[in-house]
Amino acid sequence: MIWFILAIVFFVIAIKLHKSADNTERKYSNISSPTSIPRMPQKTYWEEYKESNPTKALEIEKLLNIDFSKLLENDVKEKIASVDRFSKGLKCDIAQIKANYIAEIRKYPAELIPQIIESTSKEQAKEASQFHIDQRNTMCAMMITWLKEHHKELGNPDAKINAPSTEDEMKIVKALNPHTKDTMDLQERLKSLREMSSLFKRPISELREYYLTDVKKRYGGTYENFHYLPDAYLYMKGKANELAPRVGLKAENTSYGIMCDWLSDFMAEERQRYVDTKQVKCTMCGSYDIKLNFFKDSFVCNSCNHEFSGI
Repeated sequence: MIWFILAIVFFVIAIKLHKSADNTERKYSNISSPTSIPRMPQKTYWEEYKESNPTKALEIEKLLNIDFSKLLENDVKEKIASVDRFSKGLKCDIAQIKANYIAEIRKYPAELIPQIIESTSKEQAKEASQFHIDQRNTMCAMMITWLKEHHKELGNPDAKINAPSTEDEMKIVKALNPHTKDTMDLQERLKSLREMSSLFKRPISELREYYLTDVKKRYGGTYENFHYLPDAYLYMKGKANELAPRVGLKAENTSYGIMCDWLSDFMAEERQRYVDTKQVKCTMCGSYDIKLNFFKDSFVCNSCNHEFSGI
């Protein structure tokens, strides 16, 4: 019985102690309540940045046309860092970034802007990975926005390239592509030639000579440098295969494919010249008694029947 009574006493004491603790806690909590001592609201990163860099902050906000106060802290930091890198890359003040970038883009034909946008989009992921930032906060993201704006301002620069062919144009295309007979292929080549004409600022009829003049200048016209030609051919063939699915053309009908044809003809002419002037030496036996093979794309030694393409 005594244990029961003691248990009741201890229970009553525990209740009183609990109430006393509650009263004490309420008493002191009222003293230290947040409402009694107002806490200063913490400033955001953007607010602190504006205070320490007022002019720069204004330029960045105007450049990107974004209300930075509505962005997440991390987005603000990444965008500011990207703008700083962009400014250093272009070597200009932040306020001049967009104007300077568009000035560079204006050096290229308007018809190439979609391709520039596409290539910039591919670089966007690489930049994000390199600097460990969100793709939307990269320099590439800014450039894509400006490129699209610029393309829209220009109207429809692709209209000229895709316009119906004229009879005079088709005559020129056939003369520049004597190995191509199919009408659809010639139409595709006309589209590529129009792009090249815009890029090189030359009439279509002058493109082949303009291109080969540049090749001859780089190549030098000596047998010792002949390897430059097949190397260039292989490079452009690879670029043609890469470009074809992006522009919806056969590889051989892209600008690179057309230049491959011109270069192939030029290489055949050079091989014949070297054979005629006895400049070719067999890489196997050293004989100068050389002829062209049946397809005229390599040399054959009359002494040892060794076939080779050049140095």
